[in-house]
Amino acid sequence: MKTLIFITFLGFTIASFSQQIIENPGFEDWEDAGTVSDEPVDWSSIKTSDNDLTNPAAPVVWELSTDAHNGNYSVLLKNMAVFSIVATGTMTNGRVHAEFNPDSGYVYTDINDERWHTQLTARPDSLAGWYKFFPVENDRCRIRAILHVNEGSLPPRNTQSNWIADAEYNSLSETVDTWARFSIPFEYISEETPEFILIVFNSGDGLEAVEGSIALFDDLELIYNPGAIDKIPGETAAFYFYNDAFYFKSLHQEFDGSSLFQLTNLNGKIIFQQKISGDLMKIDTNFPEGIYIGSIISEKGIISRKILIQ
Repeated sequence: MKTLIFITFLGFTIASFSQQIIENPGFEDWEDAGTVSDEPVDWSSIKTSDNDLTNPAAPVVWELSTDAHNGNYSVLLKNMAVFSIVATGTMTNGRVHAEFNPDSGYVYTDINDERWHTQLTARPDSLAGWYKFFPVENDRCRIRAILHVNEGSLPPRNTQSNWIADAEYNSLSETVDTWARFSIPFEYISEETPEFILIVFNSGDGLEAVEGSIALFDDLELIYNPGAIDKIPGETAAFYFYNDAFYFKSLHQEFDGSSLFQLTNLNGKIIFQQKISGDLMKIDTNFPEGIYIGSIISEKGIISRKILIQ
């Protein structure tokens, strides 16, 4: 269920590299997970926890939203009060361990069940994506991801010795009513090759979450730094810019004519986007010379790389 897609670029001018991509990164696919509300495919929340006693009483703290950064949908998380406790809006690519005492709750990678783990053997630089946030009082939304071997959980619960890298973002207590990009660098604490990635999103500040806060998330992406920037078009490069046009070659089968090409500057601002309709995309826009991030976005995932325009 959670085997990541491999996209390999060969023949780059400087180096070659492989990317592994998060499944269902834009929350476009949803499924009946046996709860009163569908969950996004390859993601889970507190009503599909490992505790059958708490699941029926747990509130639905997520929903499918048609307010999307790209595509048709995003995931909306919301903090809800139940039994005098505020349940924090939570979404994870692992599984939730829930108890009636919220201090004992956590999310974790279940290495023995493919429904609740995501394999990752690469070493990305950062986790990026887009979010909106509507806090109540001084609440903050949170995003965290770890790369690890063997067992892993958040909070650590004695698994930190298995961690390879950690990435964490805590928002300001301010309303973000237009889609904003986040980019969280992984801080590597081990040279070991990871086996899994565990990601969790919250619409509130952990155990201090305030009822009514809402956060939306969309278009997640693992960012890699291959040190490879094409200055001369390569025969097997997946895409490059040359003579006022973008060229696409040898695209993976998951990235076809229904995909979107997007160009952002290094601050994350989108400066160009257009549907891919063939191997060549002519443009009329004059971009300043410099380094940009080009991304090909489909329902199956996102691939990105640096592009030098000169």
